[in-house]
Amino acid sequence: MVLMLELFDMAAVPDLAEIGERYQALCETVRACEASAGRESGSVRVELAAKYQSPERVLAALQAGAELIGHNLIQQLVAGEEALSELDAPAHRTHVIGHLQKNKAGKALAYADCIETVDSLELAQRLNRLAGERGKYLDIFLQVNSSGAPSQFGIAPEQALDLVGQIADLKHLRIAGLMTIGAHSDDTTEIARSFELTRNLREDLQDGGIASATELSMGMTGDMEIAIAEGSTIIRVGTAVFGPRP
Repeated sequence: MVLMLELFDMAAVPDLAEIGERYQALCETVRACEASAGRESGSVRVELAAKYQSPERVLAALQAGAELIGHNLIQQLVAGEEALSELDAPAHRTHVIGHLQKNKAGKALAYADCIETVDSLELAQRLNRLAGERGKYLDIFLQVNSSGAPSQFGIAPEQALDLVGQIADLKHLRIAGLMTIGAHSDDTTEIARSFELTRNLREDLQDGGIASATELSMGMTGDMEIAIAEGSTIIRVGTAVFGPRP
């Protein structure tokens, strides 16, 4: 399969005018991956990883049609969303996709629509309490360490169901899905296995009564084709649109 992104130099930092073109090429690539996997067109959403990107560069992607932004760092989430508001940016949703410390949960809750990286009961309880104080409900994903890498955050797959059972009792949180980082390997079979494990775990959640757990946030620029074939509903992509991080 020829991917539209292959028309661009992934090692180059694009100017503002090229960001929109790269976003559109990414969307075409995603549609091609869906077709190749026998999936319905539009079943995968693009989440733009905005780590270290200026608000102007994120705005260029939003103006090209992007609707979902992911932030790894809470300080950048706050500054970025405030700047985009001042720039009158198009409507969009914002997710936290980096490890969230409990002492920054309040700021995350104030600016994000969803936290994809919940991996402990303590963090979930804090988010639930803060959401209750604000009279709101918050979507969360459970982050799963599907590869078993000691350098990655996320709960071990065999502990996920127990944690979900505890979080399900927190009335201001809605478990919307699972998030994982694919195995860091050149072996595509190993990468696919980590995604498959996460997909199977989501099915276990749904079978266990968590009907809201429909999302699978899996895949980045380098492994999104594998992730889409394994059922991802959200891919987290930065380099393909913005180029290498500053």
